[in-house]
Amino acid sequence: MRRGKTWRQAHPGDPAFSPETSPFFHLSRLVGLYHLRMDAHLKPIGMDVPRWRVLNILHEYEFATISRIADLAVIRVSTMTKLIYRMESEDLVRTCVSQTDGRVTEVRLTEKGRAALSQVRAKAGHIFERAFGDASDEEIQAFMAMTRQIYDNIY
Repeated sequence: MRRGKTWRQAHPGDPAFSPETSPFFHLSRLVGLYHLRMDAHLKPIGMDVPRWRVLNILHEYEFATISRIADLAVIRVSTMTKLIYRMESEDLVRTCVSQTDGRVTEVRLTEKGRAALSQVRAKAGHIFERAFGDASDEEIQAFMAMTRQIYDNIY
């Protein structure tokens, strides 16, 4: 594989490096801006991005352990544990001890959590439309493939 000027400018160890040409600089800006926009849309309905992640993960799976949710959301287990118990006090999720391993806590969505997910998805849809409104299916697929590859490489 031939690595040229773009690769060198993106590599922090190269003298040609510039934050403006760094993919991670732009990814950080993108994620930061996404969180700002999402928080602004979610705050009026009493939600935030971490809760949005948990609701989506639990929607995808019937139940998940706190450590699995933390892994999927890329959040420390201790932070996720606090969040899960706050969400339980808000009746968004229900926790129980695993029947197969008493050391493990399983988490499930409640009806209130499912209703909240519907509200949050509607709000997130506005952000998605703004971000990807002019992108084709192929462009979105290519973006997803690249971000998954980078994640897997780092993981």
